[in-house]
Amino acid sequence: MNTLDERRWIFGGGLSPEWSWVVRRRRELALSELARIETHYLKHAPAGARKRRYAAGLRYFLRTKGPERDRLAVHPCFDYWLDLHARHFGAPVQDSDWHLQFGLFQSFPAALAVARGDRLELDATADPDGRFFLYGTPGFLQAEPTAALRLRAAGGRLEVNGGRAPLQSLAEAVPGIVADDRGWLMTHGVTMHGLVSLDAGERARFASVLGEAFCDLAGRDPGLYAEMRDLLFSLVPLKNPVEHGSVSSSYVNLRGLIALSHAEDRMLQAETLIHEFCHQKMNQLLVVDEILLPGQGGQVFYSPWRPDARRLRGLLLGAHAFLNVARYVATSLAREEFPVEQRIELMVNVALRLNQVEAALKGLTGYGAFTEFGRAFVMGMWRELEVLRHSVLWFPAALLKEQAAAAAAHRKKYALGDTGFYKDASLVDKVRRAAFLTPEEES
Repeated sequence: MNTLDERRWIFGGGLSPEWSWVVRRRRELALSELARIETHYLKHAPAGARKRRYAAGLRYFLRTKGPERDRLAVHPCFDYWLDLHARHFGAPVQDSDWHLQFGLFQSFPAALAVARGDRLELDATADPDGRFFLYGTPGFLQAEPTAALRLRAAGGRLEVNGGRAPLQSLAEAVPGIVADDRGWLMTHGVTMHGLVSLDAGERARFASVLGEAFCDLAGRDPGLYAEMRDLLFSLVPLKNPVEHGSVSSSYVNLRGLIALSHAEDRMLQAETLIHEFCHQKMNQLLVVDEILLPGQGGQVFYSPWRPDARRLRGLLLGAHAFLNVARYVATSLAREEFPVEQRIELMVNVALRLNQVEAALKGLTGYGAFTEFGRAFVMGMWRELEVLRHSVLWFPAALLKEQAAAAAAHRKKYALGDTGFYKDASLVDKVRRAAFLTPEEES
């Protein structure tokens, strides 16, 4: 596949051949990196029985073909494990680091052997919190932190240290997508907002509301829902210390994971899932096709969502995510009844997002340099924004005007005039003093 169709990436396009090709490219790159790591491991890892048995897991995973292996190779913990290796194993490390890194990897071949019913014997290591996960399933073992484990898989069952392994289970929001506040490889890379540890009841409720949000998504946007079910594996709960409606994050080295705070509002949770999923989707897409040409990473511009400056890549991801959120909410409003107060809140949400996305697209279009696909993608977002504007003309005119004014007030405060540049308050004060202008005179 030589070219991508920007239309299927702007909104949810379902599990099209193009989607499958992008997933396959990501998987091929991950497995290629694992093969390079295997060579490095055999050359540099400390000698001994565990080296051979860790290598057996690497070899089994790399050489076993099939959908079970392919699915595990795009798991967010596989993503993060590769990232940890890239960051830490280019320089000499202690023997204990080798045992932890490659002992944790054995979760993948162990899960694969159990899924396929293969016979496999492995040495493994519990994570620093004392758990060993069978990724791709809700199951995990409880052990001592970083304990050495001897595993034997046969006939779809797993023995640990010579005995049957009693598996515990994570809660699932929907089959295949777990609520996980306990996996070290899953949560160690989640650095924004703060992790929260839930009790059994809280964990079940967190998963339940998200399951309801997924159910709504399945009915309102089947294409987007299908993509989510294919890409996502894990939902990690976050603290919400200042009682925002929701806090959330996602990570380029944990594709397939969304971290978010709990909320009882299933519409709010659906919006949060869409927002973070769109970042995940773009991070996966950018593996195979860039949108911005190289060399623009250091440039910062006015952000319509925040008081601080953002890079062009941030404007791109924000515009894409909020366009999808606004479309989902607008579609929901058009087809379903909501209580009056909630309906007004949702209209305000859409109206404000439309103006923010427009401001972001102006900054991108005015200052970005794009690949061929990138130009088509950004122009496609402009087109979809205008279609969405047309679809909300039935909103109260006063409400639309009010949100346009709110967006304009934010721009006046943080943008430099009518440009897309960020207004540095300290620099403005220096210019004002140099010109002997008061704030009133400047305005």
